[in-house]
Amino acid sequence: MYKKPSAILLVITLFSSTAHANDQDQYDNMAKNLSMQLQTSMKVINDPKLIKSSAKYARSLYNAFIAEGFSKEQSMQLVIASMAVKK
Repeated sequence: MYKKPSAILLVITLFSSTAHANDQDQYDNMAKNLSMQLQTSMKVINDPKLIKSSAKYARSLYNAFIAEGFSKEQSMQLVIASMAVKK
């Protein structure tokens, strides 16, 4: 009579510990993947070619605003706003 509840409890315990192990494995895999993505992103963001290209773009944008009649201050504010949106 007491064997059935014990067996059910054993099955539930085994199932929950197996599920927990699977959850932990999934968490570990997701953490590794995220770490790799962040490392790759940092390498790309810090690429000197990309930084130089971004600086050239900002300078060209600033000069274009000046050429269109904006003040230096207005041009700088527009470049800052434009670059902030792209992030």
